[in-house]
Amino acid sequence: MTDGDDHRVAAGGGRAFQWWMVANLANGAGYYAFVILLIPAYVAEVTGNAADAGVVMAILGLAAVVGPAVGRFADRHRAHRAVLSLGVLAMSMAFAAYALSAEQTALYALEALLMGFGVAAVNAIGPAFIVGAQLPASLEARRLSVYDLISPVGQLLGGLVLAAVALAGWSFPARFWLASAVLAVIAAITWFNSREPTERLHAAMREPTANPEDGTDHGTRRPTLRQLLLSTFGLYVLILVLSSVAYNGIINQISNILPNLYGISAARTAGLISLAGLLNIGVYIIGGRWMGRSGLAQVLVTGHAMRLIGALGMALLGLAADAPELLVIASMQILYQALPFVQLSQPVGAVRYSTVAAGEASGWVIGASA
Repeated sequence: MTDGDDHRVAAGGGRAFQWWMVANLANGAGYYAFVILLIPAYVAEVTGNAADAGVVMAILGLAAVVGPAVGRFADRHRAHRAVLSLGVLAMSMAFAAYALSAEQTALYALEALLMGFGVAAVNAIGPAFIVGAQLPASLEARRLSVYDLISPVGQLLGGLVLAAVALAGWSFPARFWLASAVLAVIAAITWFNSREPTERLHAAMREPTANPEDGTDHGTRRPTLRQLLLSTFGLYVLILVLSSVAYNGIINQISNILPNLYGISAARTAGLISLAGLLNIGVYIIGGRWMGRSGLAQVLVTGHAMRLIGALGMALLGLAADAPELLVIASMQILYQALPFVQLSQPVGAVRYSTVAAGEASGWVIGASA
Protein backbone atom coordinates (compact mmCIF):
# COMPACT_ATOMS: atom_id res chain seq x y z
CA MET A 1 0.00 0.00 0.00
CA THR A 2 1.40 3.41 -0.95
CA ASP A 3 1.66 6.46 1.31
CA GLY A 4 -1.15 8.03 -0.72
CA ASP A 5 -3.36 5.01 -0.07
CA ASP A 6 -2.59 5.21 3.65
CA HIS A 7 -3.52 8.89 3.71
CA ARG A 8 -6.86 8.30 1.94
CA VAL A 9 -7.77 5.45 4.27
CA ALA A 10 -6.79 7.46 7.34
CA ALA A 11 -9.02 10.24 6.12
CA GLY A 12 -11.95 7.86 5.73
CA GLY A 13 -11.66 7.66 1.95
CA GLY A 14 -10.85 4.65 -0.18
CA ARG A 15 -13.03 2.49 -2.36
CA ALA A 16 -15.94 0.74 -0.70
CA PHE A 17 -15.76 -2.17 -3.15
CA GLN A 18 -12.69 -4.35 -3.56
CA TRP A 19 -12.53 -7.34 -5.88
CA TRP A 20 -11.69 -9.86 -3.15
CA MET A 21 -15.21 -9.23 -1.82
CA VAL A 22 -16.65 -11.51 -4.52
CA ALA A 23 -15.71 -14.26 -2.04
CA ASN A 24 -19.04 -13.44 -0.38
CA LEU A 25 -20.77 -14.80 -3.47
CA ALA A 26 -19.80 -18.14 -1.92
CA ASN A 27 -22.32 -17.30 0.81
CA GLY A 28 -25.02 -15.86 -1.42
CA ALA A 29 -24.90 -18.07 -4.51
CA GLY A 30 -22.90 -20.93 -2.99
CA TYR A 31 -24.69 -21.44 0.32
CA TYR A 32 -28.02 -19.60 0.38
CA ALA A 33 -28.91 -20.66 -3.19
CA PHE A 34 -26.92 -23.73 -4.31
CA VAL A 35 -26.58 -25.54 -0.97
CA ILE A 36 -30.04 -24.72 0.38
CA LEU A 37 -31.84 -25.54 -2.86
CA LEU A 38 -29.83 -28.54 -4.03
CA ILE A 39 -28.47 -30.63 -1.18
CA PRO A 40 -31.58 -31.16 1.03
CA ALA A 41 -33.82 -31.84 -1.96
CA TYR A 42 -31.25 -34.20 -3.53
CA VAL A 43 -30.64 -36.19 -0.36
CA ALA A 44 -34.39 -36.47 0.32
CA GLU A 45 -35.01 -37.66 -3.25
CA VAL A 46 -32.24 -40.28 -3.18
CA THR A 47 -32.98 -41.65 0.31
CA GLY A 48 -36.74 -41.11 0.24
CA ASN A 49 -36.58 -39.53 3.69
CA ALA A 50 -36.49 -35.79 4.43
CA ALA A 51 -35.03 -36.58 7.86
CA ASP A 52 -31.85 -37.78 6.13
CA ALA A 53 -31.56 -34.39 4.48
CA GLY A 54 -31.83 -32.80 7.91
CA VAL A 55 -29.00 -35.00 9.18
CA VAL A 56 -26.75 -34.02 6.27
CA MET A 57 -27.46 -30.32 6.80
CA ALA A 58 -26.84 -30.73 10.53
CA ILE A 59 -23.43 -32.27 9.74
CA LEU A 60 -22.69 -29.34 7.45
CA GLY A 61 -23.55 -26.96 10.27
CA LEU A 62 -21.50 -28.98 12.75
CA ALA A 63 -18.47 -28.67 10.46
CA ALA A 64 -18.88 -24.89 10.51
CA VAL A 65 -18.27 -25.01 14.28
CA VAL A 66 -14.55 -25.23 13.41
CA GLY A 67 -14.78 -21.48 12.63
CA PRO A 68 -12.83 -20.41 15.76
CA ALA A 69 -10.04 -22.89 15.00
CA VAL A 70 -9.90 -21.81 11.36
CA GLY A 71 -9.74 -18.14 12.36
CA ARG A 72 -7.11 -18.82 15.02
CA PHE A 73 -4.97 -20.76 12.50
CA ALA A 74 -5.18 -17.87 10.01
CA ASP A 75 -4.31 -15.33 12.73
CA ARG A 76 -1.38 -17.35 14.08
CA HIS A 77 0.18 -18.16 10.70
CA ARG A 78 -0.88 -14.97 8.88
CA ALA A 79 -2.64 -17.23 6.37
CA HIS A 80 -5.85 -15.23 5.86
CA ARG A 81 -5.52 -14.99 2.10
CA ALA A 82 -4.91 -18.73 1.66
CA VAL A 83 -7.64 -19.76 4.10
CA LEU A 84 -10.27 -17.54 2.45
CA SER A 85 -9.44 -18.76 -1.06
CA LEU A 86 -9.22 -22.40 0.02
CA GLY A 87 -12.57 -22.05 1.77
CA VAL A 88 -14.29 -21.08 -1.49
CA LEU A 89 -12.40 -23.84 -3.32
CA ALA A 90 -13.50 -26.40 -0.70
CA MET A 91 -17.13 -25.51 -1.43
CA SER A 92 -16.46 -26.02 -5.14
CA MET A 93 -14.86 -29.40 -4.46
CA ALA A 94 -17.80 -30.45 -2.27
CA PHE A 95 -20.30 -29.77 -5.06
CA ALA A 96 -18.09 -31.75 -7.48
CA ALA A 97 -18.03 -34.60 -4.97
CA TYR A 98 -21.84 -34.63 -4.79
CA ALA A 99 -21.95 -34.79 -8.60
CA LEU A 100 -19.52 -37.73 -8.65
CA SER A 101 -20.93 -39.68 -5.72
CA ALA A 102 -24.27 -40.33 -7.48
CA GLU A 103 -26.32 -42.34 -4.99
CA GLN A 104 -23.45 -43.33 -2.69
CA THR A 105 -25.24 -42.07 0.40
CA ALA A 106 -22.38 -43.06 2.72
CA LEU A 107 -20.32 -40.23 1.20
CA TYR A 108 -22.90 -37.49 1.78
CA ALA A 109 -21.73 -36.85 5.35
CA LEU A 110 -18.07 -36.48 4.28
CA GLU A 111 -19.06 -34.09 1.52
CA ALA A 112 -21.11 -32.08 4.01
CA LEU A 113 -18.06 -31.83 6.28
CA LEU A 114 -15.98 -30.45 3.40
CA MET A 115 -18.74 -27.98 2.54
CA GLY A 116 -19.02 -26.92 6.18
CA PHE A 117 -15.29 -26.25 6.39
CA GLY A 118 -15.52 -24.04 3.31
CA VAL A 119 -18.45 -22.08 4.73
CA ALA A 120 -16.59 -21.63 8.04
CA ALA A 121 -13.45 -20.37 6.33
CA VAL A 122 -15.27 -17.82 4.17
CA ASN A 123 -17.33 -16.48 7.07
CA ALA A 124 -14.40 -16.35 9.49
CA ILE A 125 -11.93 -14.58 7.23
CA GLY A 126 -14.00 -12.39 4.90
CA PRO A 127 -15.38 -9.99 7.55
CA ALA A 128 -12.01 -9.97 9.35
CA PHE A 129 -10.43 -8.22 6.35
CA ILE A 130 -12.71 -5.28 7.15
CA VAL A 131 -13.40 -5.20 10.90
CA GLY A 132 -9.85 -6.23 11.80
CA ALA A 133 -8.05 -3.68 9.63
CA GLN A 134 -8.51 -0.68 11.97
CA LEU A 135 -10.24 1.33 9.26
CA PRO A 136 -11.98 4.63 9.99
CA ALA A 137 -15.55 3.99 11.12
CA SER A 138 -17.12 5.50 8.00
CA LEU A 139 -14.99 3.39 5.64
CA GLU A 140 -15.54 0.27 7.74
CA ALA A 141 -19.32 0.75 7.56
CA ARG A 142 -19.26 1.34 3.80
CA ARG A 143 -17.09 -1.69 3.12
CA LEU A 144 -19.17 -3.93 5.39
CA SER A 145 -22.33 -2.79 3.61
CA VAL A 146 -20.87 -3.50 0.17
CA TYR A 147 -19.37 -6.82 1.25
CA ASP A 148 -22.66 -7.97 2.77
CA LEU A 149 -24.66 -6.72 -0.24
CA ILE A 150 -22.78 -9.17 -2.44
CA SER A 151 -24.41 -12.09 -0.62
CA PRO A 152 -28.04 -11.30 -1.54
CA VAL A 153 -26.99 -10.46 -5.10
CA GLY A 154 -25.47 -13.94 -5.31
CA GLN A 155 -28.54 -15.45 -3.68
CA LEU A 156 -30.78 -13.72 -6.22
CA LEU A 157 -28.71 -14.76 -9.24
CA GLY A 158 -28.09 -18.26 -7.91
CA GLY A 159 -31.77 -18.83 -7.21
CA LEU A 160 -32.76 -17.60 -10.67
CA VAL A 161 -30.18 -19.82 -12.35
CA LEU A 162 -31.31 -22.88 -10.43
CA ALA A 163 -34.96 -22.13 -11.14
CA ALA A 164 -34.14 -21.90 -14.85
CA VAL A 165 -32.15 -25.15 -14.99
CA ALA A 166 -34.81 -26.94 -12.92
CA LEU A 167 -37.48 -25.89 -15.42
CA ALA A 168 -35.13 -27.00 -18.22
CA GLY A 169 -34.98 -30.45 -16.68
CA TRP A 170 -31.32 -30.54 -15.63
CA SER A 171 -30.39 -33.51 -13.46
CA PHE A 172 -29.05 -33.00 -9.95
CA PRO A 173 -25.48 -34.00 -10.96
CA ALA A 174 -25.55 -31.42 -13.76
CA ARG A 175 -26.67 -28.75 -11.31
CA PHE A 176 -23.91 -29.75 -8.89
CA TRP A 177 -21.29 -29.39 -11.66
CA LEU A 178 -22.65 -25.94 -12.47
CA ALA A 179 -22.36 -24.89 -8.81
CA SER A 180 -18.83 -26.31 -8.61
CA ALA A 181 -17.69 -24.38 -11.69
CA VAL A 182 -19.12 -21.08 -10.44
CA LEU A 183 -17.39 -21.44 -7.07
CA ALA A 184 -14.06 -22.40 -8.68
CA VAL A 185 -14.12 -19.12 -10.62
CA ILE A 186 -14.94 -17.20 -7.43
CA ALA A 187 -12.00 -18.88 -5.64
CA ALA A 188 -9.60 -17.78 -8.38
CA ILE A 189 -10.86 -14.18 -8.33
CA THR A 190 -10.55 -14.13 -4.53
CA TRP A 191 -6.94 -15.35 -4.53
CA PHE A 192 -5.68 -12.94 -7.16
CA ASN A 193 -7.30 -9.89 -5.53
CA SER A 194 -6.74 -10.40 -1.81
CA ARG A 195 -3.07 -9.45 -1.35
CA GLU A 196 -3.67 -5.79 -0.39
CA PRO A 197 -6.39 -6.37 2.24
CA THR A 198 -4.26 -9.18 3.69
CA GLU A 199 -1.29 -6.86 4.07
CA ARG A 200 -3.43 -4.20 5.75
CA LEU A 201 -4.96 -6.72 8.16
CA HIS A 202 -1.52 -8.05 9.11
CA ALA A 203 -0.22 -4.52 9.63
CA ALA A 204 -3.18 -3.80 11.94
CA MET A 205 -2.54 -7.01 13.88
CA ARG A 206 0.98 -5.78 14.70
CA GLU A 207 -0.49 -2.68 16.39
CA PRO A 208 -2.14 -3.60 19.74
CA THR A 209 -5.06 -1.31 20.50
CA ALA A 210 -7.77 -0.94 23.09
CA ASN A 211 -11.46 -0.65 22.49
CA PRO A 212 -12.31 2.89 23.58
CA GLU A 213 -15.92 1.97 24.32
CA ASP A 214 -15.42 -0.89 26.76
CA GLY A 215 -11.71 -0.79 27.54
CA THR A 216 -11.13 -4.23 26.00
CA ASP A 217 -7.47 -4.88 25.33
CA HIS A 218 -6.79 -6.24 21.85
CA GLY A 219 -3.13 -6.75 22.47
CA THR A 220 -1.06 -9.85 21.90
CA ARG A 221 -1.90 -11.70 25.17
CA ARG A 222 -4.44 -14.37 24.36
CA PRO A 223 -7.07 -15.21 27.02
CA THR A 224 -7.85 -18.76 28.09
CA LEU A 225 -11.01 -20.39 26.73
CA ARG A 226 -12.66 -20.06 30.14
CA GLN A 227 -11.85 -16.35 30.34
CA LEU A 228 -13.18 -15.84 26.83
CA LEU A 229 -16.48 -17.64 27.43
CA LEU A 230 -17.09 -15.98 30.81
CA SER A 231 -16.54 -12.51 29.38
CA THR A 232 -18.96 -10.16 27.62
CA PHE A 233 -17.91 -11.88 24.42
CA GLY A 234 -19.09 -15.22 25.81
CA LEU A 235 -22.55 -13.77 26.48
CA TYR A 236 -22.56 -12.34 22.96
CA VAL A 237 -21.74 -15.79 21.53
CA LEU A 238 -24.53 -17.38 23.60
CA ILE A 239 -27.08 -14.94 22.16
CA LEU A 240 -25.94 -15.87 18.64
CA VAL A 241 -26.29 -19.58 19.40
CA LEU A 242 -29.84 -19.25 20.77
CA SER A 243 -30.94 -17.01 17.90
CA SER A 244 -29.56 -19.36 15.27
CA VAL A 245 -31.22 -22.59 16.40
CA ALA A 246 -34.69 -22.08 14.91
CA TYR A 247 -33.42 -19.88 12.08
CA ASN A 248 -31.00 -22.49 10.77
CA GLY A 249 -33.50 -25.31 11.23
CA ILE A 250 -35.95 -23.61 8.87
CA ILE A 251 -33.55 -22.05 6.36
CA ASN A 252 -31.50 -25.22 5.90
CA GLN A 253 -34.63 -27.22 5.08
CA ILE A 254 -36.60 -24.57 3.21
CA SER A 255 -36.39 -26.52 -0.09
CA ASN A 256 -38.23 -29.39 1.63
CA ILE A 257 -40.46 -27.40 4.00
CA LEU A 258 -42.20 -25.21 1.41
CA PRO A 259 -43.05 -28.00 -1.08
CA ASN A 260 -43.88 -30.75 1.43
CA LEU A 261 -45.58 -28.79 4.20
CA TYR A 262 -47.19 -25.91 2.33
CA GLY A 263 -47.49 -27.28 -1.24
CA ILE A 264 -45.24 -24.65 -2.86
CA SER A 265 -43.39 -26.11 -5.88
CA ALA A 266 -39.60 -26.44 -6.10
CA ALA A 267 -39.43 -23.86 -8.91
CA ARG A 268 -41.55 -21.38 -6.92
CA THR A 269 -39.43 -22.03 -3.84
CA ALA A 270 -36.32 -21.09 -5.84
CA GLY A 271 -38.14 -17.97 -7.03
CA LEU A 272 -39.09 -16.99 -3.48
CA ILE A 273 -35.48 -17.37 -2.35
CA SER A 274 -34.40 -15.16 -5.25
CA LEU A 275 -37.03 -12.62 -4.18
CA ALA A 276 -35.62 -12.74 -0.64
CA GLY A 277 -32.18 -11.98 -2.07
CA LEU A 278 -33.58 -9.04 -4.04
CA LEU A 279 -35.29 -7.62 -0.95
CA ASN A 280 -32.12 -8.21 1.08
CA ILE A 281 -30.29 -5.72 -1.12
CA GLY A 282 -32.51 -2.86 0.04
CA VAL A 283 -32.46 -4.07 3.65
CA TYR A 284 -28.65 -4.19 3.66
CA ILE A 285 -28.52 -0.58 2.48
CA ILE A 286 -31.03 0.50 5.14
CA GLY A 287 -29.28 -1.51 7.86
CA GLY A 288 -25.83 -0.20 6.96
CA ARG A 289 -26.95 3.41 7.11
CA TRP A 290 -28.86 2.77 10.33
CA MET A 291 -25.83 1.19 11.99
CA GLY A 292 -23.66 4.08 10.84
CA ARG A 293 -26.02 6.54 12.58
CA SER A 294 -27.18 4.60 15.64
CA GLY A 295 -24.46 2.04 16.30
CA LEU A 296 -24.47 -1.70 16.79
CA ALA A 297 -27.14 -2.45 19.41
CA GLN A 298 -30.37 -1.39 17.67
CA VAL A 299 -29.50 -3.17 14.42
CA LEU A 300 -28.49 -6.38 16.21
CA VAL A 301 -31.64 -6.50 18.36
CA THR A 302 -33.88 -5.85 15.34
CA GLY A 303 -32.32 -8.71 13.40
CA HIS A 304 -32.78 -11.24 16.20
CA ALA A 305 -36.35 -10.06 16.89
CA MET A 306 -37.24 -10.56 13.21
CA ARG A 307 -35.76 -14.06 13.32
CA LEU A 308 -38.04 -14.87 16.26
CA ILE A 309 -41.16 -13.46 14.58
CA GLY A 310 -40.50 -15.22 11.27
CA ALA A 311 -39.72 -18.59 12.87
CA LEU A 312 -42.79 -18.46 15.13
CA GLY A 313 -44.97 -17.51 12.16
CA MET A 314 -43.82 -20.46 10.07
CA ALA A 315 -44.12 -22.85 13.01
CA LEU A 316 -47.69 -21.80 13.85
CA LEU A 317 -48.76 -21.87 10.20
CA GLY A 318 -47.25 -25.34 9.88
CA LEU A 319 -49.64 -26.56 12.58
CA ALA A 320 -52.69 -25.15 10.80
CA ALA A 321 -54.58 -27.02 8.12
CA ASP A 322 -54.60 -25.24 4.73
CA ALA A 323 -52.50 -22.35 5.98
CA PRO A 324 -52.89 -19.20 3.81
CA GLU A 325 -50.02 -19.22 1.35
CA LEU A 326 -49.50 -15.46 1.55
CA LEU A 327 -48.97 -15.68 5.33
CA VAL A 328 -46.48 -18.50 4.82
CA ILE A 329 -44.56 -16.42 2.26
CA ALA A 330 -44.70 -13.35 4.52
CA SER A 331 -43.28 -15.30 7.48
CA MET A 332 -40.56 -16.76 5.28
CA GLN A 333 -39.60 -13.31 4.00
CA ILE A 334 -39.48 -11.83 7.53
CA LEU A 335 -37.11 -14.65 8.45
CA TYR A 336 -34.91 -13.98 5.42
CA GLN A 337 -34.95 -10.19 5.88
CA ALA A 338 -33.57 -10.60 9.41
CA LEU A 339 -30.29 -11.75 7.88
CA PRO A 340 -28.95 -8.33 6.76
CA PHE A 341 -29.38 -6.80 10.22
CA VAL A 342 -27.68 -9.78 11.88
CA GLN A 343 -24.84 -10.08 9.37
CA LEU A 344 -24.04 -6.36 9.42
CA SER A 345 -23.78 -6.22 13.20
CA GLN A 346 -22.30 -9.63 14.10
CA PRO A 347 -18.67 -9.11 13.00
CA VAL A 348 -18.51 -5.61 14.48
CA GLY A 349 -19.78 -6.89 17.82
CA ALA A 350 -17.38 -9.84 17.72
CA VAL A 351 -14.30 -7.64 17.34
CA ARG A 352 -15.64 -5.05 19.80
CA TYR A 353 -16.29 -7.49 22.63
CA SER A 354 -13.53 -10.07 22.11
CA THR A 355 -9.96 -10.13 23.35
CA VAL A 356 -8.67 -12.24 20.45
CA ALA A 357 -7.62 -11.30 16.92
CA ALA A 358 -10.19 -10.55 14.22
CA GLY A 359 -9.98 -13.89 12.41
CA GLU A 360 -10.68 -15.93 15.54
CA ALA A 361 -13.39 -13.51 16.69
CA SER A 362 -15.17 -13.85 13.33
CA GLY A 363 -14.66 -17.61 13.58
CA TRP A 364 -16.55 -17.66 16.88
CA VAL A 365 -19.41 -15.85 15.16
CA ILE A 366 -19.74 -18.44 12.40
CA GLY A 367 -19.29 -21.26 14.92
CA ALA A 368 -22.06 -19.88 17.14
CA SER A 369 -24.32 -19.22 14.16
CA ALA A 370 -23.93 -22.78 12.89
